[in-house]
Parts: sequence; C-alpha cells; structure tokens
Amino acid sequence: MKSVPKDGFRHALLIDFLNDKQAQGLSPNTIRFYKVYLTRFLSSLYKPVLELTKSDISTFMNSLACSPGGKHAYFRSIRVFYKWAQSESLIVDIPRMESPKVPKPLRVAVKLEDVKTLLDAAQNCRDKLIVSLLADTGLRRSEACSVKWKDIDQENDTIRVWGKGAKQRVVRYGPITRSILDQWRNESKPEVDGPLFGLKSTGLQHVLRSLEKRTGIRCNAHAFRRTFASESIRNGLNIFYVQSLLGHSSLAMTRIYAEQVGSEDAIKAYTPIVSWVPD
Repeated sequence: MKSVPKDGFRHALLIDFLNDKQAQGLSPNTIRFYKVYLTRFLSSLYKPVLELTKSDISTFMNSLACSPGGKHAYFRSIRVFYKWAQSESLIVDIPRMESPKVPKPLRVAVKLEDVKTLLDAAQNCRDKLIVSLLADTGLRRSEACSVKWKDIDQENDTIRVWGKGAKQRVVRYGPITRSILDQWRNESKPEVDGPLFGLKSTGLQHVLRSLEKRTGIRCNAHAFRRTFASESIRNGLNIFYVQSLLGHSSLAMTRIYAEQVGSEDAIKAYTPIVSWVPD
C-alpha cells in the first residue's frame, strides 16, 4: 500500500478541518482566514503536525516577523485547529500555547453628531440610506449588502437578516431610516426579490470611504456597530438585547463593542436601590 507523503497528509488534514468548519456554517471570510494562516503554518513544519509540542509551536511563533496582531492571528488559527484535531480523536491533548500580547486596538466609533454630518454629505438617497441603516441597526457590512426588499417588514420597521454562522435574526430601524427607505423605494423601483442596495461588500466599503474622504470622519460598518452598541446601552437597552440585535454569539464580544459606555453613563442611569423611608 502506497504511503501518503507528509505534505499530502498535512493538506488532507487542512481540507478536513476546513470542510468541518464550513459544515458548521462559518462564513466564507472566516474559512479563508483559517486557510491562509494554517497553510503557512503547516508548510513551515519540520515534523508531523500532530506531534508538535509547546516548544515547537513557541519556536514557530518566535520566528514570525509579522506584527503582534499577525502573530495573534496565527495563534487563533492554530489553537482552533488543534481543538478540532482533539475533537476528532486525532490527538489526546492540545499543545499548550502562549497567547501573544497584542496592544489594545483603537476601536473607532461614529459620534452621533457625525452621523448627521455624514447624512448631509451623502450625495444620493442610496448612500444616505446606507449611513442611516448602519447607524440604526448595527448591521455588518456583508449583512447590509445581502438584505433584499422582501426581508423588510415596513409595517413593523424590521428587517430579517442572515448573519454569521447562517443564523437568522430580526433588527429594527427608526423613523429617519424609514423615511429614507421610502424615498429609495420610489426612486429605485425595485423588484420584491431584488437587493436593497445592489452593492457587493467592497462596493459598500467604497461608499463609506468616499464619505470619509469628503468629511474627514472615520467611518466603516464596524464603527457604526460600535456606535449602535454603546448608544443602545446608554439609552437603557438591556445588554442581552443588544447582543441579540448585533448577532453576537458571545456577550464578551458585545461588551467590547460597547466599551465606550463608562462610569458617567452608569451614574446617569443609576436608580437608588433603597427607595423607601425606614421606620
């Protein structure tokens, strides 16, 4: 019986891993992320991947010339791969790995007053709707691009959205977005099954970058998501509701998006616990 070359075995493992993650409903971008980093990792090995030790992985990580963020991307990919290998009974124990220290990133959010500036700077109804809808719903860029007219319930001001992991949720928008949406419907004369914007993810990103250049206001879909999260909590919306509206599987991720909510906001929202006069 012909033996499988080491490189062939590594490749087969990678394909099995990616197929399994795809079957779990992970997004194409996430699958591509794992493929890129794991391919580089596997191609650098001098011994079987299932026999690596903590020392072997540390040596690999220390050899990387990329930024701390890049090293952390390798770390996340490798960790997920070995967790999968353990779940498939390919290994007994997962090699211990030290997470690279990554400086806390600057998480940009769009200020409320800047949302109005961006709306005023938008040169057509479609672009105004993009700004208003992202601010009102916190949709991901890919989610906004995938919305079809049939997904919109105009009576209840809600949109049915397919998010990460093929999970469906419903989000709501406000009166300003409703008004712009009505105007866009009248202008575009859409089909019921047609797309809301008719843009791919890169096209929507181009719209936001153009607005950024025109106004000097840093904006992207994730910046609007952070604004939506922090302002919703400031307005008294339960963080679990915010988690559901954002489509987060983990509350920890929602907390990251809402990190601009501080102690001053907590003081304003504070309600005394003792609200009766003692005898």
